[in-house]
Amino acid sequence: MVGSREVQPPADANAPTRTFSPPGRVILGTLLIALVFVVVLEFLVIISFVGQKLWRDPELARDPLFTLPLLLWVVVAVIAAVTVLRVLTAWLQVNEKGFRLQGLCRTTIEAQWRDVGRVIAVRDIDRGATPAEMLDTANTSYDGVYLLDKRDQRMLAVSSRLFGPRAQEAVLRRASEAGTPVDHYDALTPRELRDQVPQALTFIDRHPNLLLLGLIAFYVFHNVFTFVVWGL
Repeated sequence: MVGSREVQPPADANAPTRTFSPPGRVILGTLLIALVFVVVLEFLVIISFVGQKLWRDPELARDPLFTLPLLLWVVVAVIAAVTVLRVLTAWLQVNEKGFRLQGLCRTTIEAQWRDVGRVIAVRDIDRGATPAEMLDTANTSYDGVYLLDKRDQRMLAVSSRLFGPRAQEAVLRRASEAGTPVDHYDALTPRELRDQVPQALTFIDRHPNLLLLGLIAFYVFHNVFTFVVWGL
């Protein structure tokens, strides 16, 4: 683990606002993953419902157990749709005054640089293989850039997977020019990062493999349950 801190002079007040959105490869990757979750992994549910024309079955409206496979599929479709909207409509604006992250199905995050206590930029976070790497981009500048408030609470995580390396570079440059301390690390494990800033990582960031196991367990249960209740 190597750490360094930099502080630069105030920013140029005439510098324009930079706006970043997900690159094309992230959009295509998000749509592909949503298709896999909603259609491919739910193929047994879909083919059973359509093949047997279960929308005509009176039990579908009266029997909660008989209806549950369909309801679970609807929940999956809604979650996938919300996730796609969150990614595709995400906009990150950065200027000399501060930053603003907005989009559909997400809470707008906006703050000025004077409200940021420090920034942590980690070149490599050794998580091992995680589902998030499906959306990884080439030549990632930093594996994680975290903006923290005065109490070391996480304000914003700028991911190169979502916005690209240029967004991270712009955030780091603006923060440094505004006089915000920026800590650079070549490599950290999730535990080392959590020890330094417990609030920097979300539960999913800390336990990606647990999330993957939960998804696998859900899809196995859903398909087996569908087979038992509906048959083929």
